[in-house]
This record gives sequence, C-alpha cells and structure tokens, in this order.
Amino acid sequence: MRRNEFWGFIPMRRGISSEKKVQIEKFLRLVLPAFTILFIGILVIFSVLVYKIMHPGAVPEAVNPSHYLLPSLEIEIATSDGKGLPGWWIPGLKDAPAIILASGYGMNRGDALSLAAALHRNGFNTLIYSQRGSHARPKMSSTLGLREADDMLGAVRFLQSRKEINQERLGIWGTDIGARAALKAAASFPAIRALAVDSPYEAISDFLDYRIGQDFGINNRLVQFGCYQIFRLIHLFGGIPMNQRLPLRDLSDRAVLFIKGENRRELGSLTGAIYDRIKPQKEMISFKTARIHSMSGEDLRSYDRQVSSFFLLHLQ
Repeated sequence: MRRNEFWGFIPMRRGISSEKKVQIEKFLRLVLPAFTILFIGILVIFSVLVYKIMHPGAVPEAVNPSHYLLPSLEIEIATSDGKGLPGWWIPGLKDAPAIILASGYGMNRGDALSLAAALHRNGFNTLIYSQRGSHARPKMSSTLGLREADDMLGAVRFLQSRKEINQERLGIWGTDIGARAALKAAASFPAIRALAVDSPYEAISDFLDYRIGQDFGINNRLVQFGCYQIFRLIHLFGGIPMNQRLPLRDLSDRAVLFIKGENRRELGSLTGAIYDRIKPQKEMISFKTARIHSMSGEDLRSYDRQVSSFFLLHLQ
C-alpha cells in the first residue's frame, strides 16, 4: 500500500514540474528579450559617457610664447605607445633648474604660458606640453591618468637630454591628470626636487566619477560603477595596472606644494587625502579658483606668483 502510494505520488510531482517548466519557458520568451535589449541599451549609454569623457575635444590655443615675448622651440614629447604630444621648450639661464609644466584635462599648453613667463623672469628653463586628448589637434584619447604618468617620464627624459640645464634640480607643476602624473613620475627620478600639484587624485575611478558629475550632472553609484567597468574593458590589454597606488613613500625627501580651489571641491577632498598620507616637506594652499582653461585676471596673477615663489625657494 505504501509502495503504491509512493509510486502514485511521483507522477503528480512530475506533472507539476512539467507545468512549471512550460511557464518558465513562456516567461523567458517574453521577458528575456526585453532584458537583453535593456542590458545592451545600458551598456551603450555607459560606453557613450566614457567615450565623451575620454575625448574632451580640441582646445584651441589662443596664445603662444611670442605673446609673452618668450623664446621657444616647438618640440614633441615621445610617448610609450609611439605617439607624440606637442610641447614648447622655453630656455632660461644656463645651468639654471628646469621645470615641467603639465596642463590638465580639457586644457592645452597655452594655459600654462603665464606661469612659464613668471618662471622665466626668475631664470628657470621650462618645458610645457599638453595632455592626451586635450590640445588643439588631439591625436589620442585621454586615459584619465592611466598612461599620462608614462608620458611625464618622456618629458623628464627630454630634460635629461638638455645639457645646458642643472640636471640635479628639476621641478614639475601639473593640474589634475598632470598632477597625478607628476607625483607618480617624480618617484622614479630623485633629481626632481620640487613639485607643485594642483587638484591631484590617486584613483582613476575617482576622476572618472568627477568628470561624470561635471560633464553630465550625474551622481549615481550604478552609473559610476558601470562606466568604470567600460573604461577597464577598453584598457584591459594595455599592460598598465588599473588600481596601482601612487608611490608616495618615495617622495619623502621632496618639497611638495598641494593646491586646491573652491571651484573644484570634489577634487579638493581627494587632494586633501593625498596630502594627509604624504610625509615630505609639504604645504597646502587654497585658491578661489584652481587652474582651469582660460583662467585670467587677479586670480591667475596671484596663482602664478605663489607657484613661482615656491619653486624659487626650493630649486634655487
């Protein structure tokens, strides 16, 4: 009796399972295509956001060294992937220190010329170059700091080729992407004695989040996460660690000036986090406006004065 009941119970369970299977198949046929379309649509949206951020567009050069009566040589900084970045070599006094000026995201080399003029008045040699994707005729896309540190190494190697400068006392000024590159590159070159870093950040994901907010007004964790995964996928085979931390311990014997501005509060907090971790001779100054494209007026003059004074103190 029990055996009959047992065997009689099995077909009933099989019947229910078969019915559920049919229902699941119907559900999948109806819902799965919709979810697939939705998923692909979300990926496309994330990809468009990342593409636009990686391609900030041409930034016309409104000025050149002649506008500041500066002598200059048109040069090209060699990059690790075989491409070049436009730059100007502006000679100063013989045997004087040299300073690299690296403008940031959405800026061009002309945006650093007023600072170059202030440094030139004090005898410094200067090298100015534009970042990937952020000059008058961009050939490459920005990598938001991933490859820009290697580009900075190319700029340092250019200085090492100039025998007329003081090879033992070099400096770097950089903004956002350029600032991160400066901190990373300086760790490999003890001759870089002073750094002025405006709005630096450590994690590339942080700067990507900042650009998403600035460019599209979006402050959503899901969007930020999705865009970062797309960015990682694009650079999956680039051979550069995505989450590599800045080698701040190697800068313990350098002078570092941190700069933040009220106009870039999000980056200011990231700058403060690096400032708290670094242990060299350091100082922090705040401006109403951190360095941006087409900066002018008294804000620009005050900025250039203080940065020039910093290099004058620590390099001469």
